[in-house]
Amino acid sequence: MKSVLRRVRALLLTVLLFVGAPMAILLAVPALGVIGPNAIPTGPNPPLGVHLSYPDDPSMATITYHTATATTARAEWDQSIGPPYTFSATGFDYTSPGGTFLHVVNLTGLVPGARYFYRLGDASMASTFGQGTFRAAPAKGASETFTFGAAGDWGNTNQTVDTVRSIALRAPNLVLPTGDLYYSRLDSVVQAVYEKFQVFGQSSFVMSGMGDNEWGAPGDRNTPPETYCAFSNLPGNERTYAFTWGNTFFITVDWGNSTTDETDGYDGTPGACSGQAGTPAIRAWVDAKLAAANADPTIRWKIVFEHHLCYDTTTTGFGQLCPAGGHPDQIEDIYTSRGVDLVLMGNDHTYGRTHPVSFENVIQTGSAYDTPGAPMWFVLGTGGQSGTATCRTDAWVALCRAATRTEGFGWFQVSPTTIKYEFVENQAGVVDSFTLK
Repeated sequence: MKSVLRRVRALLLTVLLFVGAPMAILLAVPALGVIGPNAIPTGPNPPLGVHLSYPDDPSMATITYHTATATTARAEWDQSIGPPYTFSATGFDYTSPGGTFLHVVNLTGLVPGARYFYRLGDASMASTFGQGTFRAAPAKGASETFTFGAAGDWGNTNQTVDTVRSIALRAPNLVLPTGDLYYSRLDSVVQAVYEKFQVFGQSSFVMSGMGDNEWGAPGDRNTPPETYCAFSNLPGNERTYAFTWGNTFFITVDWGNSTTDETDGYDGTPGACSGQAGTPAIRAWVDAKLAAANADPTIRWKIVFEHHLCYDTTTTGFGQLCPAGGHPDQIEDIYTSRGVDLVLMGNDHTYGRTHPVSFENVIQTGSAYDTPGAPMWFVLGTGGQSGTATCRTDAWVALCRAATRTEGFGWFQVSPTTIKYEFVENQAGVVDSFTLK
């Protein structure tokens, strides 16, 4: 009977994984616990705000969460539905600068690309989160197709809930928040944002970029960088870092708090939420990383995600990181010469994108681009704080929806030869698309 129940559970789980769910969907089977792609917290002190991150090692997954009171973290996982599970590990327990009880557990020995099931809890599993599921990262250089969603400028809003649910419905491998995650220095708000992110974070690797609102100084409303790093557990120094997912190289840059200060921002030198400060260090680090990616024959695509804008499709802030604006944090020359394909940004709370463009010269137009040799730039400030603005009319603007409040995310399907893209508006559905070969 037990084996029959296991087979039934596996079949039901498969159906749920393909259908998706905007909210927690649960199936209870007597004596076997809760299953499904959306797990739940149970017990007096359960894991909350559960989210995966990728340590740039396909044999590992990192899970971070918080609890209401102090506890000892534990994770159990396997390639089959549990419990019991074959593997387990004790986590590391610490507090944020604001006093939140945080926990991180590394799941090790993963088979790249394999699906895993897990639960989290305290030492006795009296309080738990589970059963969650995720697919391990592909082997580096692997050419399998994968998906990711991206949006910036989130906050703790009803729109955040809608965007999170829309992303979760598509079950991406990765989610890239492009900065300005919280808009508050209060740990209670940061906790609330991660509890919303949990809908996709429990099954997708959440790899965030740092925005200017994660540059809080004492007394202002912005989130301190140390709080951002404590809740994130990303590779390198967590502020500026790079990772390889299959045949795609990703890089994110912390340009600092100011769009006119060449001395703030940090490169990706490993450290505890630090690095080497200043634009020259950032440019040198980015250039070296992209050059190494170009030297790797298994890397097919190069994607940058960052908060500050270069090509803004509105009249609000064009030229912040571009030569045309005379900005000291200029980076377009490196992104173009090193063959970056896509640059995903936030900051302006609207949606827009460019055609492939190099120093304001349009390389290709239309919606089917073939080896353009210049980046496409995306304004994706639509996660939770969308507004309106005036659109630019320059030839390099492929689409600008700033006149209409647009809420949603960019959706990318990456194969060895093609990137298929859609912008998904939470209510209207797909409102923009293209293919890049």
